[in-house]
Amino acid sequence: MPSLEQHKENLNGPLFMLISCVLFSVMGGLIRYLSLTDFHPFMTAFVRTVLAIIFLIPTFHKVGIGGLKTSRMGLHLFRGLVSAIAVVASFYAVTVIPLATSVSYSFAAPVIATVLATIFLKEKIRLPRISAVIIGFIGVLVLLRPGMEPLSTGVIAALISALSVAFAIVCIRALSQTDKPNVVAVYSLIITLPISFVFALFEWTWPNGEQWLVLICIGVCAACAQYSISKAFSYSETTAIMPIDFTRLLFSACIGYFFYDEKLDFYTILGATLILGSAVYAAHRESLRKKETR
Repeated sequence: MPSLEQHKENLNGPLFMLISCVLFSVMGGLIRYLSLTDFHPFMTAFVRTVLAIIFLIPTFHKVGIGGLKTSRMGLHLFRGLVSAIAVVASFYAVTVIPLATSVSYSFAAPVIATVLATIFLKEKIRLPRISAVIIGFIGVLVLLRPGMEPLSTGVIAALISALSVAFAIVCIRALSQTDKPNVVAVYSLIITLPISFVFALFEWTWPNGEQWLVLICIGVCAACAQYSISKAFSYSETTAIMPIDFTRLLFSACIGYFFYDEKLDFYTILGATLILGSAVYAAHRESLRKKETR
């Protein structure tokens, strides 16, 4: 029988994943709050990137300049570009559409990444993954409700963010074969910084004391959330903790309801369930395939 220590070890992955979901949800709520104080989300994205780099300074010291050498700078540049677009678009989306709706669209990223991986990485796509993509696409259509709901700028931004994250996932898969994760993270932030700065220039305002406090909280949430999700994947397989990602919708819906008077409709729940369910199923089939290969 598994020992008490083993049981605790098995709970570490889901616990860290749950913590990351809470932190990401709180960060979304704080971004929405800043927008209500006339602080533009483009500015928030830029300052958040600056703070993230500051939090990563210990990593710079750890790897040194030599540790940042790479033979795939072109791919790093592209990954940084799509990451910057994802950050700017997602930060804008959470300020103009309900938090839960914005989160629901983010669930589409792994599904889109499955299609992109077959195109650019030449990964084989079998029937289970094809089924997952189709179900995920149906989920997106449920969210969009074409012909029933107008296509707002917030929805477009959320879709652009999901597509950009999907490209980033594919880039990370390719880069992970040659570069260490901390190197990939460092280059992503360095490249994101000037791009987010360009967007911020169009809406430049200096934050006041209260806004600085909120921005620092956003930076801390982002750093702790990234650390938590890294720890979660180090303890557990993707299939074991992916379903927990659905709690981001629940936490975001609660924050939106209690603080911003946002209602969570049936179509958002259904669409998000279909999208996330397809992503979990695809991850489960991928895990089984790897076990069979081994």
